[in-house]
Amino acid sequence: MKYGILKFSANKINLGDYVQLEGIRQAYKRMGIKEEDLIKVERDRVAEYDGEYVVLPMTGFFTNFSTLHMFPYPKKIIPVYLGFNCGDESIIEQIRDTHTGWRSDNLIFGCRDLVTMNLMRRNGLRAYMSGCLSICYEKRKTTPLKPKVFLYDPPEELMDYIPKELLEKSEVIDTPFRKMAVNAYSSQNELDAQEMLKDIFDKLKKEATLVITKRLHVALPCVAMGIPVVLAHSCHRGNICDNRFSGLDRIIRPYRPVEFGSINWNPEPIDIEWLKEYTINLAVQKLTEAYNQWNNLCTLSDFYENTDPTIYYEGMQASYISNYQKKLEEKKSFRERTIFEELVGNKFENMHLVFWGAGDKAQWAVKRYYSYILRCKHFSIVDSDPRKIGRSTNEFFDVDKYWNGHSAGDFIIESVDIIKQIDKKNLVIVVTADRYYEGAGIAIGNMLTEKYGFRDGEEFFFLDKLNNSLELPLSETMQVFSFLDGF
Repeated sequence: MKYGILKFSANKINLGDYVQLEGIRQAYKRMGIKEEDLIKVERDRVAEYDGEYVVLPMTGFFTNFSTLHMFPYPKKIIPVYLGFNCGDESIIEQIRDTHTGWRSDNLIFGCRDLVTMNLMRRNGLRAYMSGCLSICYEKRKTTPLKPKVFLYDPPEELMDYIPKELLEKSEVIDTPFRKMAVNAYSSQNELDAQEMLKDIFDKLKKEATLVITKRLHVALPCVAMGIPVVLAHSCHRGNICDNRFSGLDRIIRPYRPVEFGSINWNPEPIDIEWLKEYTINLAVQKLTEAYNQWNNLCTLSDFYENTDPTIYYEGMQASYISNYQKKLEEKKSFRERTIFEELVGNKFENMHLVFWGAGDKAQWAVKRYYSYILRCKHFSIVDSDPRKIGRSTNEFFDVDKYWNGHSAGDFIIESVDIIKQIDKKNLVIVVTADRYYEGAGIAIGNMLTEKYGFRDGEEFFFLDKLNNSLELPLSETMQVFSFLDGF
């Protein structure tokens, strides 16, 4: 098990994302964790992470875009929320729902601002205000003797209020949003962003006697470094409307447009060393607690998990849905079709349904599913037995005995190789072998796992387990059910 840190995906990097990682880096430095030993996890692709177990601090700004591929968290991610900012309640609800499992014990959310904190509390989550970790930049040891004012993206309407003598000794710094070389996350983009950030703050630390900006993540690091700052925010109707400032105005006052005429243009440096210590120590505490809580368990589990991918089911009455879930579904009066769609995570109109196997059980499965599933647009029968490939279902099945005169359609039993041609996001494979834990069942399961990298309950499903999930023991009764029977 290791410690991790977020990285960011964009072709237009927001340097503020990287600024907020400073407190995490300071915490790791105190813990003796080297940068090269950290696992980097892309914020916008957290749900796709499939590495070793990692304690991952969730720090920064989370939007609908950044959360598109974030939930549900993989089991290998142990999240630690510090300096978390989100003003969208729908995202808060996703976070609440994703923390109903095994990692939710004593989970407390450290929020960057009071609005996020209150949203989380309103949704039943234990939240507190941890502040912004961008205040953790080291304080400069010397103050420049030559006056130098830096204008870092100030509000346009503020320019008329800045005294002439300050403008005469000022220098403009580009906006913090900069286009990267690659139109996606790449190591080069990350290096470029970090280099830009270092150049900017090294220059401010060495030369600035005053910084004028509307950028929160310029103002807070400058305050931390001991640089006087005028923070002026542009907003509607003369009021501060950005939730990011809530609570952080205890550190530095953000001037509203109606106050531009009364700005103190000669502010003193603000001493927040005590606050910086609390923030870094809190990060050390929460990261260490998470590691100590989960390290032994995750290390043991990781050892056992990293075995050859083999299907083991013998002796189990397996199902894709728990008895508790079944009771919930019954209360909802879900029909079989709806439950099946929920189990496989797709809608019938989108899925390409593949039955693997052309034996007795397949005959019943095709009768049951194909006869009702929307007269399925995308439907295939495959088999690994070369003697059966190329024969149509009308030829292969005994129509008089099993189909009662109803046609199954002229589907050809095809080679399993067609699976490679089907879009994985729509692929649903039903393995129709006699038993999922022995013989052909386990052989097909192992082939799908080892050769194709598919997962039981994700891309492929055993018919017995589907029937058990739906409480329809088709393999035992050999009786044809209607999709509406029992509902």
